[in-house]
Amino acid sequence: MMSVDVLGMIVAIAAGVVVFGLLAVGAVLMIRDTIRRRGNWGINLKPGPCSQCGTPMPMIRKPANWRQAMWGGWTCAECGLELDKWGRPVEGQAPGKWEVLRAVEDAEQSERRTRRPNERIREVNDQTQRGDAP
Repeated sequence: MMSVDVLGMIVAIAAGVVVFGLLAVGAVLMIRDTIRRRGNWGINLKPGPCSQCGTPMPMIRKPANWRQAMWGGWTCAECGLELDKWGRPVEGQAPGKWEVLRAVEDAEQSERRTRRPNERIREVNDQTQRGDAP
């Protein structure tokens, strides 16, 4: 029959193995993601700028949501783009002013492509300069 002391030691050793195993798995994940420079577990030692507008990441950041508080990341003060700790845009975020600006730029480029080279846009001043005023 086992004594209470032996049973207590077995439980303590088993708990120590479980805790040590979880710490080892966490360390492996942290090292792996730090080397790959992606994922939630790594440590970003070289924070980069915003991928949209080039604004540098702030030295002291204030998390805007639970994801930023838990896994790192920031929201660009210039364009409003939410980035992860590696400087990549976060999936599924609400449209910000960068998307509005991109849509305007795309519309202007498509208008330029559809317009013939010799065609130009006439303004109201063009008529008054020639004396064709209504």
